[in-house]
Amino acid sequence: MAILTPVPVALPDSKEPTKTMVRDIIATFFTKEWPSVDPESLTTSYHATFANGHCPVERPAPTTGTPTEPLKAFIKFHKETGADIEVFRHLVPTKQEEALFCYDYGRSGLGAKVYGFFKTEDGTLGRIDEFLDARNMEPEDVENAIIRADIAKALAMFHAMETTLVKKPVEPFYEAVMNGLKKYHKMDRLKALGKKGGVNVDNLIDYDFAERVKKVVEKLGSLGGKVGWCIHDVQYMNILVKNDPKEGESKIVLIDFEFVMRNYRAFDIGGHFMQKMFKWFDEESKIADCKKYSEEERRHFCEEYAKQWNILTGDSDTGEQVFVESEYGFLLAITFDLHNMLCFMADEDDKDPLNLLGLNRLYDEFVEQYTKLGLEDP
Repeated sequence: MAILTPVPVALPDSKEPTKTMVRDIIATFFTKEWPSVDPESLTTSYHATFANGHCPVERPAPTTGTPTEPLKAFIKFHKETGADIEVFRHLVPTKQEEALFCYDYGRSGLGAKVYGFFKTEDGTLGRIDEFLDARNMEPEDVENAIIRADIAKALAMFHAMETTLVKKPVEPFYEAVMNGLKKYHKMDRLKALGKKGGVNVDNLIDYDFAERVKKVVEKLGSLGGKVGWCIHDVQYMNILVKNDPKEGESKIVLIDFEFVMRNYRAFDIGGHFMQKMFKWFDEESKIADCKKYSEEERRHFCEEYAKQWNILTGDSDTGEQVFVESEYGFLLAITFDLHNMLCFMADEDDKDPLNLLGLNRLYDEFVEQYTKLGLEDP
């Protein structure tokens, strides 16, 4: 059980821990070997993101005997704001609920084990997870049929997972998204920021996404779209590819569950297809230099997903059924990213041209898909 444990450490204002702090945090949970580790012998690196900070840690192997405690660990520090976007505040899991979810996920054998959930003396919450020998997935990886099938199976298992989190209806999520999108619709200040950044986003800002989201949700509901636990943030940095998986073991692991909520499974599936076009943490371009997910690849993904979903749930879904759902989920996932980027743009006066170009690409993809599905009024 991921019980909140106090640790005798107070992080500095920067929230970046020293090696001694790292050692003391881990030693709170691993009490035999870690307390005597020389902090200067540790290999650590701290990385800060918008939502969290994280720190992979490695200690030297003992000179004699076999270690009884892990040599490597992964510490995640939750920022106070984290993924706490205003309109989703009442929907996203608390940090303790997220830790419990990760604990359940790790215990299932699908993801990293959670070793401990802690609170520092300065009030920072964090987790110690199993260190995974893996790399972040690249867009080109999904062109490998084996990896693509493993992602499909992993999402099906995630969506159908049994967990201690309360199952909430999906309607409040879309109410929140639509209310947020209405806030930014025709906002002159965002248009002005685009012009300052050298990218015209007027068409995007004037486009009524909220009304169109409503249509998409109604259509997906009429199709009987299935619901499950969705990650929502399915950009490819949140999928790890194992460097040396065991025979018969999945090549991939899903990570980062700040936005885990109940939703149409189509959201994550369509979102996975959409995210192949983007590299949000790239410093040269947010738009990936690769081909789109082909229809053949998407259909293969949906066939593999349906097989795994049916094994877990007893349903008899077809790949075609999942594929049709994913076509609408593609649109819903785009509007989630659009909303969050517009929120950041408005709050931070962001006019980074790379972000603006990414926004316009999302807009273009939405309009193209919406028209293709025959949802636009004649």
